[in-house]
Amino acid sequence: MKKNIWNIIYIVLFVGVLASLSVLMPFFKSDMSREKRTAAAFPKPFTEKGINIKFFKQLDDYFSDNFAFRQELSTADAVIKAKLFKSSNQERVVLGSDGWLYYSESMHDYLGDDVISERRAWRTARVMKLIEEHCEGKGAKFLFTIAPNKHTLYPEHMPTNYLKTDSATNYDKLLEDIAGQEVSFLDLREAFWSDERVMYHRYDSHWNNEGATYAVDKMLNAVDKPHYSYAEEPHHIEKSHRGDLYNILYPSIDELDENVIYDKEHEYVYIGPGQDVEDPMLMTKNADKEGALVMFRDSYGNASIPYIADEYKDGTFTKGQPADLDLADTKKADTVIYEIVERNIPWITEYVPYMDAPERQIEATEEAENADTTVTIEDRGKRYLVYGHADDKYCDETSGIYVKIAAGTEMHIYEAFPAEYEQSKEAYEGDNPYGMYIDKALLPEGAAVTVLSVKDGICYEHKGK
Repeated sequence: MKKNIWNIIYIVLFVGVLASLSVLMPFFKSDMSREKRTAAAFPKPFTEKGINIKFFKQLDDYFSDNFAFRQELSTADAVIKAKLFKSSNQERVVLGSDGWLYYSESMHDYLGDDVISERRAWRTARVMKLIEEHCEGKGAKFLFTIAPNKHTLYPEHMPTNYLKTDSATNYDKLLEDIAGQEVSFLDLREAFWSDERVMYHRYDSHWNNEGATYAVDKMLNAVDKPHYSYAEEPHHIEKSHRGDLYNILYPSIDELDENVIYDKEHEYVYIGPGQDVEDPMLMTKNADKEGALVMFRDSYGNASIPYIADEYKDGTFTKGQPADLDLADTKKADTVIYEIVERNIPWITEYVPYMDAPERQIEATEEAENADTTVTIEDRGKRYLVYGHADDKYCDETSGIYVKIAAGTEMHIYEAFPAEYEQSKEAYEGDNPYGMYIDKALLPEGAAVTVLSVKDGICYEHKGK
């Protein structure tokens, strides 16, 4: 009898605790900014299409993100698992030795999983080469660089159950094609490997201020831009950085990471609405400097921005994808830098950069018979977007893809980016997508649009579906 009473009491207490987590939700909200994401909103039972069939899944996500004391309980669980089992309770964070944390989404580079094909490596380099050609045509210097993953530079703190690959990574594969296509490239991986200093955060996936100034020095040297060197600048170490990985793993603990703080004060000012390095678009000005920069960047650019902005009269820093080269034209940039982190190398061929496609002189010699090739044309403001995929049978690892436009006696051929456009629109799993933007005046109504590809020295013409 007593046992039954205690079971009932336990059940009542358990249900009461669970109920309190829901009842107290409005009064104890999680600070999702620490986890760099937005909490799931309360779902609507009906949508424009009728009943929301995902309602209960979305409701579960809502309670998972919003129940009271969520971050405190998650932190307690993380501490217990880290101390007792040396493991992380967050799938996005890998727990290393000596308190080091790594970003799990970059583990495929470390383990050698999901490595891009030889064809995609060529396509990636080609995207960069076409951007460089456009920039140089406008009188701007161009530089492409890759920020190395943290574990690429500092693998010594990685858990022993993660076995580093001996095969070629995405970075390795890309280097050969970058050299072959003569892309203006800065190898930051080699630069960091050549320096014994640890210049990445322990609790964060990014480089610290010392790493940022080191990378900036290499970038500006590569584009021949005179600049201030921080190599001998007085500095001190301060616990002032809130690590992104630490916040994900221990959201309710206010532990800060060490960072290098330089004595030199910055001279640039922000102009426009963006006032924080996390903002997707930032514009800066330093009246005492010369030149205009446009930098396409990701989160690794955050710590770099202050040191680059100091060196240009006008700076524009954007996280926008696809890369909008009209921005560089509008800002009359004399320097264009494209920075991306190693783990995101595959992204480069997932977007068609926004710029006029370059015209080429090439002649089709054979017809691609029964080609599984598609052509779609969409209105995109002042330009048309032409995109689709070319039949894999008529392409090899180094095939360029072109679009031929014939109207009356006029015929012009343009090189397309070997990149995807809204891949979810079509069930295409091949390695020969293409896309390009073209001024509407160059694609008159009724024009015949076909696709060209070069394989083994033969130029095939495809009639798209």
